[in-house]
Amino acid sequence: MNNINEKKFRYAGEFEPQKAVMICWCGEKYSAKGYNVHDVFVQVIKSLIDEVEVFVNCGIEGSITNCKETLVDAGVDISKIHFTQFEDSLNWSRDYGPDILTDDNGNMRLINFKFNTYQEEEETHEISIAAAKIAPHQAIELGCFDIINSNLISEGGDKEFNGRGVLMTIEDTEVTKRNPLYSKQQVEDEFKQLFNVEKVIWIPQPTFDDENRFDGVLDVVDGENVYRSASANGHIDEMCRFISEDTILLAEISDEEAEQLNSAKITKERLDKAYEILKNATDINGNPFKILRMPCPDPIYVTAEPGDILHDTWCYLWNHQKSIGLVGDTLKDGSQFPTGKIKMQPALSYCNFLIVNGVVLGQSYWKEGLPLSIKRKDEQAKKVLETIFPDRKVITINTTALNILGGGIHCITKNISN
Repeated sequence: MNNINEKKFRYAGEFEPQKAVMICWCGEKYSAKGYNVHDVFVQVIKSLIDEVEVFVNCGIEGSITNCKETLVDAGVDISKIHFTQFEDSLNWSRDYGPDILTDDNGNMRLINFKFNTYQEEEETHEISIAAAKIAPHQAIELGCFDIINSNLISEGGDKEFNGRGVLMTIEDTEVTKRNPLYSKQQVEDEFKQLFNVEKVIWIPQPTFDDENRFDGVLDVVDGENVYRSASANGHIDEMCRFISEDTILLAEISDEEAEQLNSAKITKERLDKAYEILKNATDINGNPFKILRMPCPDPIYVTAEPGDILHDTWCYLWNHQKSIGLVGDTLKDGSQFPTGKIKMQPALSYCNFLIVNGVVLGQSYWKEGLPLSIKRKDEQAKKVLETIFPDRKVITINTTALNILGGGIHCITKNISN
């Protein structure tokens, strides 16, 4: 564990002034039939280039040409973008991009964690190794050469900061899943030293749909088993966010929604426990936090068929993880691995938004042919963001294609504060 005594560095809240956003371009165009993930990346980049410096890493050989052509075709001025080509087959800059602390003089420090691809690979796997190198690569691109390494495995999407000495994270993820060889107190002590925070607020568990894709059956809908398409395996930015130094936004599921789906019932129980913890939490001065609520999206289902990218990736990962002993012969809940067509639910969230200076990029899900209840939820969520951020422009983007892959807008972006 590290022993860092300096207290001048801090990790700013996302709601504070930002100077850059790091993005890792997705090598695949489609996430499932009818869903083009590049459309999401284009809209995100287009919305950011006049707000901050934008860095786009094209980590798969040849992808920089495709990336530039796609952006130009969409009317994006690519002269405003910094392009890099560090090896990387993932696209979740939030999680393995640079955790940068700053001081009052503009000095930067990188906190560099280990990475094991959300427990889907070993740390020594080539995918994990390449992703783990992105943070120092991007830090150097920013002019940051002060690097503090940690022995912990941790992803950026599971850490929320109020910028004034408080870190919020999920215990099940940071201790039980990622760092089982360390105690909760050891992990907390390391976070406090690394980030110069005085308090860590521990949320017990993530939303149920954000658990590991191979945990088992998520729900049974119309007599058919539903599985997770992918996930970050337990991140706080899917459910709970700091929106100012004294205000927290927490997802919410109604009693009526909890009665309709077992997954909603489980997630509601977890969110209720999170609320009780947050209600009793205080900042470093002993003041309670204000707690606001955000609805959870209605579920959307996709069918993955043999030959689809989604289906084949799902099956490949299952067989790969079996070969290295990360999974057994059955899914974690004891059910058999599905065969043929697989009905899947992406982990959807309205809390996975990005705050960057004058804009807030939120998520929406409705499109023609889907129930109007989804559209009403989208509108309700956007209204929450507009009420919270009256001085910023709220832009909502349909991110279903991205969520199918296991993350959202906040997951593909890594903001760097001034």
